[in-house]
Amino acid sequence: MARKTKIAFIHRYGLEGWVCCGGHAIPGIIEKLSTHSEIHFYGPHTTETRNSKLRSLLRIHELPYRYNRANPYDKYNKTILWYIWLPLIGIRCRINGTKLIWNDETVPLTAPILRLFYGKNVAITVMDFFARIYTEGHPRLRWLCNWIERIDFAAWRKLPLIFTKVLYTQAFLEERGIPRSIMQLYRNPVDHTKFHPVDEATRKATRDQLGFSDSDIVLSHHGILHPNKGNDWILQRLAELKEDLPHLKYLLIGNGPEMDPLKQLASKLGIADRVTFTGWLPSEADLNNALASADIGLVMRIGQETDHFHMTDTLAHEMACAKPILAVNLKGITEVIEDGENGFLFSPQEPAIFGEKIRSLYQSQKTRPQLATEALSLSKKICSTSICSTQLAETLAELINNG
Repeated sequence: MARKTKIAFIHRYGLEGWVCCGGHAIPGIIEKLSTHSEIHFYGPHTTETRNSKLRSLLRIHELPYRYNRANPYDKYNKTILWYIWLPLIGIRCRINGTKLIWNDETVPLTAPILRLFYGKNVAITVMDFFARIYTEGHPRLRWLCNWIERIDFAAWRKLPLIFTKVLYTQAFLEERGIPRSIMQLYRNPVDHTKFHPVDEATRKATRDQLGFSDSDIVLSHHGILHPNKGNDWILQRLAELKEDLPHLKYLLIGNGPEMDPLKQLASKLGIADRVTFTGWLPSEADLNNALASADIGLVMRIGQETDHFHMTDTLAHEMACAKPILAVNLKGITEVIEDGENGFLFSPQEPAIFGEKIRSLYQSQKTRPQLATEALSLSKKICSTSICSTQLAETLAELINNG
């Protein structure tokens, strides 16, 4: 019997953390590739429920620490641990004859480290430019960002494969000398058995639990409560609209460093009774029910340069839940949302436009279902796990076979 080709998947969130955080296509990819490849996973333990079926298809190499996505401090201190372990992962993969390493994220300097300690056959997903994100407001650190990006871009030019979530990222990379031929697009995958519309009984029960009445028009958003999400901007707009739109409520799902400041701001603006902070919900089922029971799905970023490289998981989940979309006008998002066709777009520099769009959605019981239907239809065409997992598995298999 021929020996199976060894592939390594690595992720700093751990296996189940990766799957929950934008990795809905991963089980399908692993299932497809495991028929002819021996797949190894390297990453920390995770706080999410272990997926025994998925783990049975892998050789698991868990690092001696645990990553908790709900803990905002883990994003920093566990990333430092990840950097410490990366060289050892690379050496282990080189010694055991691994033919390809895929890292489905963009932690700075990961690719150069893996190329140094493992070899050239490294694939990555480029969707975040963390050096830019954390230095945009600090001009004195721009030299550090430039230094990191020079090293990253030099390594990326030599990679055999780069995945992106939006075409705008590919254009950006091509301008920096990275060949378009090595780049492949895949949208944010969504498991439509986990994120989907709910029946009326579930909708009512969920709204009752969250404290919303039948007459409330609920605007929902979810994710890490970080300053670049612009929730303070949204609260300001809701305060301006509270007299005109008395039944408009804001459902804010998630946690992070902005939780307490946002609660204080809502109280200061006199809209504390209009905003529901849930924190992290216990499960994806609870998240789905909350999103699907809202009336409007919000996608918000403040419009930093780095915000344009995303479709965002928030948008993918809201579309899958059949929500009419109200999204910030960013280049990656406009590849998916067409204003007036399958959602509404607004600019964070134009509060009046946001007011017009939210009024239209608030007042029109006809427009919301039409936009919701279009959003769900597109979600199934571009984000379904079956489509994404097949696409990624075929691309990775081709790279292995030709490598």
